[in-house]
Amino acid sequence: MHKQNMILRHKLFDRICHWFVVATGLVTFLTGFAFFFPSFQWLGSIAGTPQMARFVHPIAGLMMCLPLMVMLVRYYHHNKWEKNDLTWMLAIKDVMFENEDKIPAIGHYNPGQKVLFRTFVVTSIALTITGIMMWQPYFAPYFEASAIQWAILIHAICAVIMLIFVIVHFWMATWVEGSVAGMLYGYVSRAWCKKHHPNMLNDPELKTNKQEKH
Repeated sequence: MHKQNMILRHKLFDRICHWFVVATGLVTFLTGFAFFFPSFQWLGSIAGTPQMARFVHPIAGLMMCLPLMVMLVRYYHHNKWEKNDLTWMLAIKDVMFENEDKIPAIGHYNPGQKVLFRTFVVTSIALTITGIMMWQPYFAPYFEASAIQWAILIHAICAVIMLIFVIVHFWMATWVEGSVAGMLYGYVSRAWCKKHHPNMLNDPELKTNKQEKH
């Protein structure tokens, strides 16, 4: 497909951050679930030993959450609520069955993705704060036992919520053909935008990027 028919959806820096978060997130979840939930202890084998899993988990967690927060800041302006978002959510049945003539036009991200965005904002902040509070032997001694117990509970709940939304995010990305390729290579076709995110074609930033190429 000709380059002129392709549109930059994800810049290189954002794509690097995204796949770095994926890699570190995988390590974080595997090691975390290994010692948070006894039924998943076998997952700790990724780090070699349970002791190593406990050492790796907080480091991998910070390496996951910090770039994720950078991405959330960079993507904020595309995730503001717009007038068609509620109508889109009420038409979710038509979205699922791809009745495109009944779906209102949306911009860079659809309302489902915006819900994901807000969930990742809340959970990543909560996981970072509670994780630091629990981090032995560096920070935990500065907090009372009751505070640590609450941190453990909140950390576990947020981890499960984030995992559920990560699975939803993966499903949404693979369900819409071209989404994964867009995050790999940065570009999507104009036809893809017109079908899935038509208002994205009116984005002033996109027009600016196009002018810079000429």
